[in-house]
Amino acid sequence: MSSTEATMDHLYALISPTQESYGQMCWLALPVIDIERAVAFYSQIFPWDISPNGVLHQRPGVKELYFFNSGDTLHGAFYVMEDGFHVINHSIDFQDGLSVHPSFNVRNCKETLELVEKLGGKTQLHKTDLGGDMGHYARFIDTEDNMIGIWSRI
Repeated sequence: MSSTEATMDHLYALISPTQESYGQMCWLALPVIDIERAVAFYSQIFPWDISPNGVLHQRPGVKELYFFNSGDTLHGAFYVMEDGFHVINHSIDFQDGLSVHPSFNVRNCKETLELVEKLGGKTQLHKTDLGGDMGHYARFIDTEDNMIGIWSRI
């Protein structure tokens, strides 16, 4: 068994569904152009365990995968894309426009957005009160041009 097959078997075991998990996010695919830049960005934004080594991928347009996880709650990979295969899912100038995007729980949306901008990302939607004591929401564009949502109680 190759190391890629062993890694995939391990991941499948981690994300094997149970009835309680149906409907919950089970995998996050983040397309990236520059893996070093993406790892530097995300390792400071979220407490993810990111594999330092990529594995080759057979899908057209994808060079390598770098797996990451956050305990038992999130599993995914940075997909290092070939030129012309990274699809942009947002408009930085149209804050009301919306596409499918993941959202993550953070301690404080405002502080997280400040860190995002310090690390080279862009605020797409500033911290917004959801009303009804439901917390706050914001969106940013990462260094690889992906839109990401964040939520915080404060």
